[in-house]
Amino acid sequence: MHLRVIFLLSGLLISGVAQAQMARETFGKNRIQYKDFDWNFISSENFDVYYYGDRYRVASETVQYLESEFDRITDLIGYPPYLKTKVFLYNSVTDLLQSNMGLTYNRFTANGETNFIKPYVEVAHPGTLTDFKQELLLKVSDLMVNEMMFGGSLKDMFQNSVLLNLPEWFIDGASHYIAYGWSIEMDDYVRQVMKKKSANRALKSTGKDAALVGQSIWNYIVEKYGKSSISNILNYTRIIRNEQKSIPTTLGVPYKKLMADWENFYSTMEQRVSQIYQPPADSLQFSPRHRSSLIYTTVKLSPDGRKIAYAETDRGRFTVKVKSLENDQETTILSGGNRVIHHDVDYRVPLLSWADANTLGVIVIRNGDYVFWLYDFNSRSKIPRELGQYSNIRSLNFNSNGRLAVISADVGGQNDLFLLSSRRDRTRRLTNDIFDDLDPAFVPNSSSIVFSSNRTTDTLINTVRGHQNITENYNLFMLNLDSGTTVGKRITNTLSKDFSPRAQDANNVYYLSDQRGIINLFRFNVETGIYSQLTNFSSSIKDYDLNFQSNMLAMVMNKDLTESIFLNSNFNFERQIFTPSTRRKEVQQARVLTEKRKKEPEQKMSVKDLINQRLREKKDTTTRPAAVPVAPDTVKRTPGEVNTDDYRFEEPPAPQGDARKLVKKDTLKAVSPDQFVFEDEVAKKPQPTETFLTRYMRARENSRVLGPFPYKARFSYENLVTNFVVDQLRGFSMRVETQMNDMLENFQIFGGIQTAFDFKSGDVFGEIQYIKHRLDLSVRFDRKVVFWDTEILSQDDIRKQKYAWQKLEFGASLPLTVRTRVSLKPFLGYTRFTDQGSQFISFGPPIFLPTQQQFYGGARVEAVYDNSLTTGMNIIEGTRGKISAVNYQALGNNQKSFSQVFIDVRHYQKIYKEIVFAVRGYAGTFFGNSPKKYLLGGIDNWFGNTLNTAGQNNPMGPVATFNENLLFAEFATTLRGFDYGTLYGNSVAIASAELRLPLVRALSGGPISSNFFRNMQFIGFYDIGSSWTGPVPINTQTSVRNRIVPENTTGSPFVVEIKDYLNPWLYSYGVGFRSMMLGYYLKLDVAWPVENYQVKDPRFMVSLGFDF
Repeated sequence: MHLRVIFLLSGLLISGVAQAQMARETFGKNRIQYKDFDWNFISSENFDVYYYGDRYRVASETVQYLESEFDRITDLIGYPPYLKTKVFLYNSVTDLLQSNMGLTYNRFTANGETNFIKPYVEVAHPGTLTDFKQELLLKVSDLMVNEMMFGGSLKDMFQNSVLLNLPEWFIDGASHYIAYGWSIEMDDYVRQVMKKKSANRALKSTGKDAALVGQSIWNYIVEKYGKSSISNILNYTRIIRNEQKSIPTTLGVPYKKLMADWENFYSTMEQRVSQIYQPPADSLQFSPRHRSSLIYTTVKLSPDGRKIAYAETDRGRFTVKVKSLENDQETTILSGGNRVIHHDVDYRVPLLSWADANTLGVIVIRNGDYVFWLYDFNSRSKIPRELGQYSNIRSLNFNSNGRLAVISADVGGQNDLFLLSSRRDRTRRLTNDIFDDLDPAFVPNSSSIVFSSNRTTDTLINTVRGHQNITENYNLFMLNLDSGTTVGKRITNTLSKDFSPRAQDANNVYYLSDQRGIINLFRFNVETGIYSQLTNFSSSIKDYDLNFQSNMLAMVMNKDLTESIFLNSNFNFERQIFTPSTRRKEVQQARVLTEKRKKEPEQKMSVKDLINQRLREKKDTTTRPAAVPVAPDTVKRTPGEVNTDDYRFEEPPAPQGDARKLVKKDTLKAVSPDQFVFEDEVAKKPQPTETFLTRYMRARENSRVLGPFPYKARFSYENLVTNFVVDQLRGFSMRVETQMNDMLENFQIFGGIQTAFDFKSGDVFGEIQYIKHRLDLSVRFDRKVVFWDTEILSQDDIRKQKYAWQKLEFGASLPLTVRTRVSLKPFLGYTRFTDQGSQFISFGPPIFLPTQQQFYGGARVEAVYDNSLTTGMNIIEGTRGKISAVNYQALGNNQKSFSQVFIDVRHYQKIYKEIVFAVRGYAGTFFGNSPKKYLLGGIDNWFGNTLNTAGQNNPMGPVATFNENLLFAEFATTLRGFDYGTLYGNSVAIASAELRLPLVRALSGGPISSNFFRNMQFIGFYDIGSSWTGPVPINTQTSVRNRIVPENTTGSPFVVEIKDYLNPWLYSYGVGFRSMMLGYYLKLDVAWPVENYQVKDPRFMVSLGFDF
């Protein structure tokens, strides 16, 4: 495999590979590795499950569970995958964040880019088996649906990348429904959607919102038309590549009618819920208005009721705040983490709990491990403690004196309870089995804890294994820590999820439950065994805390699709409310009963069972009637005559050897009919009714799992890009690029070729990156060839010259955060200038200029910051920038050495919906013994461009020998309305501002099926820039342009140089249009250039590719 990779890379380098235009800077984010992962895998018929560490048992149970679900998923979508699915298991979300998989993925592609669907999924263990099972189903389902829509043969991938454009709700919603079904999260969300905004607006949602909307649509389709509708719609959509046409064909209902029915289905449920359930009052809202990406993970009230602590997370960046309820003073006591884009985020941390009124316990993640902080408000000090032995920590709670804490944590893929000492590094394991134990809390004034668990027995330590034994029903249990017993006491026993208990005393426990279909607050009395519902909120409570002395209730929940903290300072803990179940809960309960009846087939009752049942129905207190006296038989009978009224059958002779049947007559005792129990009847064994298919399916489920085997790097193609390039020097060109990775993307290979249509000029590049560890390493090779026509002595002597530049660069990059990195890239370069001779026929022998060559050594140092998020075609939000310095040291000829420094900063500000205001600033300078020049003007990939070659010292002008500026000259774009090289000099400064309006998407009230109209965008722009040599041109007194009159000095002994004292800054303004056409992003701009304060005629400019 390694030899094949080296051979392929060598072939790319020999045949030529393309480098992106130098004026278009690349940025990109990072992944930081805190640990090394030693991967192994086990294999089954349909899955390869990769794991590291001591998780073989988890991997084995995972592959068995996935195999058991494989037929259900493939039958539901009607598609079997072509290749075996490879599942990479991470011990936690924290470990998953260190993965490089998907780092270079760009979901919004254009200009002939095709991404290949690969059967790889990454799954992070969330800390509980129930959540882990759902996460497995979601990732595998999402992969299969995407492979079904966009995968297949190479031909299908190319066609689907151009022709298949599906809304986000369609794909993501299908995978979410397969994994979760009719979930409580979706039910809450869609009811709020129907209450707040129209269904058409919801269909345009993105991200998680789109997944929930799509999940609700697929759920409605299944409830109305059956599960087979999913496979019918998906398969027909794959064929005709249009979901709005496939739905009417398969369901027989127009698309608009289906959407109206879907809206009516959930609107009816929302109206029913609104009549009984209520949203929290606006007066209870505690948290201020905030951006939608901000999530509140937990909220805690201090024991004295004077402070409230809460944690907020914005895509991985967390902050812990404490606010005084007396003077509203707020303090940030801890912050950290990194904001990540398109990656999993652990929204369960930070964890908070008050040790006492002035000490707050906080558990966060730092450098890949859990850290336990104790923050003292009196001394303003923080005491850290490492908790690296735990993979996931789900909850934290202190006892009344603050010396002990109990946590729910995952060790080795198993969630259990642990007792911690807050003052010493001591731990004690409380439970040890496969069942999930969540939300432990101390019972005041006792040594007991109450917790939530999905265990089926009261025994806290058992050897039950297997995902099939894990249920989604959670009940409350109580455990006495001083008793030393391994048996807990079950408190609740419901077919629901009872969790997050808070004990007021030994008898009263408050907890959250979804008994009615919406998570609300309940109270359970241990002594009486009676539970009461305390709240009837219309959306589920995510987290809460109580203060019984102050009658306070703090909650985290959604209202109008926005998550907020609500605080009730006068809550009635004795309140009792009854609410009926939601439609979702009713359907689920009916299905549970139906499934239970299916699993318990009806059996025919034997005579013995019938009689025993009749006897049990009689009560012991039944009065028996007195015996009726019977007169003795006075009839005399002859010998041998039989009395039929007093007949007794003889016992049949027992078989010989059967001692159990030899019973003496005098040992029999009278037995009451009420106590008599019949012996079991001999039942016939049922004849086997299994078919060959049934036996085969059972044998396949029990197939042998192979392994473990060590992980080996296997390379595959990531994407293929075929693109047209309009090069400033070589004109219209064709570029082909590709990328190869190993499965974990620790090795990344890039290569490409660009060639002009004269098949002489072109570029080649190849790069290998190794980013497995904290320090990222790379090796890159570049070759650039330019054939250039130049005037040597006169216009009649135009010569062809070949300019070649080869460079071998070694790189080391250190990510500081996921957004920031610094790099050092030393290189060795080589230039070669070759004269190809005159284009005209001469009568004498050909004259060639001597070949020149020069070696360079040097290094590039740069710092990159990227906090941007691409939300659509040419739509970006956030900030990114780069500062770079590079030195070219000419070996053996110091006079040709030079250096360059530049800075490039860009910001994209969201205005409304997808309307973005984008600004960019660029400044750079060449210096040294042989400084090169910038050429200002134009835009990248400009059809019909013109290059300015006039003017004194123009780097593109005619020279008497070779033009050393040709290979190193930098084209400074974007300055629309001007030619390439309108201004030139050793320094440059340029700025651009654009208002990007995707008008159709902004105004449309629903999804847009047309790829052209969906990506159509109008812009208004303003560009300004200048290039100069010497001092910065602040005003017209600083000349930047010199002219020679006449420019053709042949035959004249005089040369006249004129200095133009003009406005040194060029600027332009105008409007533009962008959209996708045939898989390429086309741009049309109309610019009004302004030079020396004079507005010139507008120029129409057509180009390819995205804006800055």
